[in-house]
Amino acid sequence: FLITVIKDKNHCNLLYNHCNHMVFQDNLTLTKITMKIRFVKMQSGGNDFVLIDNRKSLIRDRAKLARKLCLRKFSIGADGFLLLENSKTADFRMRIYNSDGSEAEMCGNGIRCLIKFIYSEKLAAQKEISIETKDAIYYGKYKKELISVRIREPKKVNLNLNLKIKEKKEKVFLINVGVPHTIVFVKNLKKIDVKSLGSLIRYHQQFSPAGTNVDFVRVVNRHALKIRIYERGVEDETFSCGTGATAAAIISYKLGRVKSPVKVFPIFGKPLKIHFDPGLKEIYLEGEAIKVYEGECLLSR
Repeated sequence: FLITVIKDKNHCNLLYNHCNHMVFQDNLTLTKITMKIRFVKMQSGGNDFVLIDNRKSLIRDRAKLARKLCLRKFSIGADGFLLLENSKTADFRMRIYNSDGSEAEMCGNGIRCLIKFIYSEKLAAQKEISIETKDAIYYGKYKKELISVRIREPKKVNLNLNLKIKEKKEKVFLINVGVPHTIVFVKNLKKIDVKSLGSLIRYHQQFSPAGTNVDFVRVVNRHALKIRIYERGVEDETFSCGTGATAAAIISYKLGRVKSPVKVFPIFGKPLKIHFDPGLKEIYLEGEAIKVYEGECLLSR
């Protein structure tokens, strides 16, 4: 943007109407620049995101904008904020911010929403695209309304950990599938106070300082799980979580409770499907990603 001082008020009005991004004080000195920018609201299983194409680097303070746009009731409202950006190492780059402004390494549902946006906007024609994230480069496909992303090989797996929670020992299982997850198996998902217990585990000293996402899981059968999620950065229960579903499926497989493919049913919406080979070298997360609506927001710079 070009910042200048304009003496002629009529010229100011014409320029304002033409550019739609200037605000003036009484002395006719340009003091602030605003711009209209397009956003798209997307969701997968109720896990919702505000998505903006930032390939022209119009947005600088990403964390601050994430907190503003994700604030429910007072703004668009979402679990997370997605930015499509240019990459030097992949076809595209994804920046993902939680609603509290913290940047996440990866987001399974978020990256699938981004893939849906890329293909819907005809920004790519190839069958598979690569997307750089803070964690790694991921590969995604879009076919018949289903979006799949290849999840990297899990790391930091721990199948034998007991946490002391409220003077009781809680058996938990750890895994990192782009972001850290702690799995807790339960018999009755409805009785779990996800926010309270999830918060205690998320902020447990065992996971300091980064914290962890927490997934409460019930095994339905050899190919199905049900799940409820406490999501780090949202600091509350979310309706769905792609990496959480993947983490739950992989831990359940390692414990001999399920086999591929596994459908993971969240509390809302359609299930996510996880495919994997026996050695867990190739893991795919698949499901729908829905465009809810699009609009414009007025941003100041």
